[in-house]
Amino acid sequence: MSSAPAGAQGARLEKNVLSVWNCIALSVAVMGPVLAVVLNAPAAGPSTGGAMPLAFLIALIVIIFVGNTVVQFSRVLPSAGSFYTYTARGLGGEAGFFTGWMFFGAYALLMPGLFTAVAAFAHDYVKTTFNAEIPWWIYAFVFMAIVLVLSVRSIKASVQVDLTLLTVEVIVFFILATIAIAKAGNGNTFNAFLPSSAPTGFSGVGLGVVFGILSFIGFDAAAVLGEESRNPHRVIPFAVGGSVIAVGVFYVYVMYGLTAGYHLNDPAHMSAFLKDSTPFVTLAHQYAPWLEQIVDLCAIAGLFSAFLALQNTTVRVIFSMGREGALPKALGRVHARFHSPHIAIYTLTVFTVVAGLIGAAWLGPGATGLYGFTGTIGTVGVVLVYILCNLALIRYFSKRDDRNIWLHVVAPILGCLGLLYPLYVVAVPGQTYPYSLVPYVVVAYIIAGLVVFLYLRARSPEKLAAFGSVVADEPITHAEEGGRFDDRSAHTPIK
Repeated sequence: MSSAPAGAQGARLEKNVLSVWNCIALSVAVMGPVLAVVLNAPAAGPSTGGAMPLAFLIALIVIIFVGNTVVQFSRVLPSAGSFYTYTARGLGGEAGFFTGWMFFGAYALLMPGLFTAVAAFAHDYVKTTFNAEIPWWIYAFVFMAIVLVLSVRSIKASVQVDLTLLTVEVIVFFILATIAIAKAGNGNTFNAFLPSSAPTGFSGVGLGVVFGILSFIGFDAAAVLGEESRNPHRVIPFAVGGSVIAVGVFYVYVMYGLTAGYHLNDPAHMSAFLKDSTPFVTLAHQYAPWLEQIVDLCAIAGLFSAFLALQNTTVRVIFSMGREGALPKALGRVHARFHSPHIAIYTLTVFTVVAGLIGAAWLGPGATGLYGFTGTIGTVGVVLVYILCNLALIRYFSKRDDRNIWLHVVAPILGCLGLLYPLYVVAVPGQTYPYSLVPYVVVAYIIAGLVVFLYLRARSPEKLAAFGSVVADEPITHAEEGGRFDDRSAHTPIK
């Protein structure tokens, strides 16, 4: 099988093949809006009570500040490396390396969880609906094969599949929420946006915000398409910003529909909700029985679209790091015919299958098994990346004439502050097993990154100096002294 050469500047993905809607589809699919509300609503319920819409509204505000960072960077630095390219340009190659290390590791670890979860959902649906017992791992291999073929042959076809599935899923859940609101009667109340509706007030809402923020993880996915989109300096910022706003509004609306339809302002109904693992199916059964089967199928479709989108996102980060020498150079090759990062795709696929099978044997394949554990670890890694990138934005634009105090200083500071509490809640020691292992896994992974960093600094310091140098349509040179980037556009206003 032939490949395009891998070099720091030589291996390029195919340009001008993706529209703004393709890019939006990837970001939205990685967030998995239907998956997020199906899994995170029951998780947030005990702490937020009837204030669930407020918690997700606050989460949206926090993510808007973080999204601003991606938007500002993607306007000037469109690249498949996304966060690590941004951090390398703002804080230096060393910080860029650790950002990339955390970023690709966090996203790669999410893959085995989705590999098992989508199969477990499909298994349960077929068993319940058709009384047919087929091992979950058969579904897993079928879904993995489809994802592999789509990701190797065409990024455009992949995101079109995501866009189609997402459109159906979002419409179904929007209709369900609308019907629930219309029929909720006295379940409709503005108290859903007051902290007093949570069992413990502000602290309960704060814990709910954690689950809200987890629901936005992946909003940045469109940024990795900077080299493949048309007019990336405009398309990527619009796709990232548009995805955050659109999905955020969807979250708040659907969560309000759940709160009103389930009458969470009533203690008896709230007690029933806390015992219900599938509250949206219950809503459909009560208000729109004709939607019940469709809601189940949409949950499976939502998992699959997130699985496909995450594969395409993660392999582009791995490809970019391989192209620039932080990972084996073979990972930086592109397919001569399909222009896809095929070596990175095959490598991630093998890791996903092996880790998924081992993890499922340990914790189980369902949403509360391997998916929950790897998702928690991945979330910690991604939040750390967000914080580093916010800091990089402040420093990067401090050297530019187009610096805006609100967009380039105040917003990233607020984004960092908004992420500290969710990071603490997810990573604090004392969690139940296996979540008690999360801090140790993250620390071990950081130490492994330090070992790789020291090796590169000793053997190939030029690779660290060039880290984050590949930007779409904009080959960037770097000065020889200290490996600092010579960004000739650093003082050029954005047009």
